[in-house]
Amino acid sequence: MGIFDGFIKNIAEDRQNREIVEMYHDMQERDPDYRAKAFDNTDSNHGWYTCPRCGRKFRADDMDADHIVPQSRGGSDSRYNLQLLCKHCNRSKGNDMDDTWDDLKRRERELRQQDRDDVKYLNELSRKNR
Repeated sequence: MGIFDGFIKNIAEDRQNREIVEMYHDMQERDPDYRAKAFDNTDSNHGWYTCPRCGRKFRADDMDADHIVPQSRGGSDSRYNLQLLCKHCNRSKGNDMDDTWDDLKRRERELRQQDRDDVKYLNELSRKNR
């Protein structure tokens, strides 16, 4: 094995693992249950979720799946348009779009980081199984 062969193999595995993560999300996008999709794509700390509006921590029962761009204004059930808000913040927001741009940017950053973490985890599994 040459000096670069291991490096090239790692790049190929990384690419394959990114494709696996993308395929998983493509399958998930077809799921009509947007609430489950919101919870599946939001990190929790042992069952505790942080509301991005008020910053307080809540259990899953006290969180609502919120459409960043409201459905009444054409928002989709895409994981990029879903966030978890506490019940109070979600009801206060209604179909208001004042913070939509900031929420969409924050959500995209969160999901990109989540995807990187998933690929990193798959890469570590691949290396352990060699």
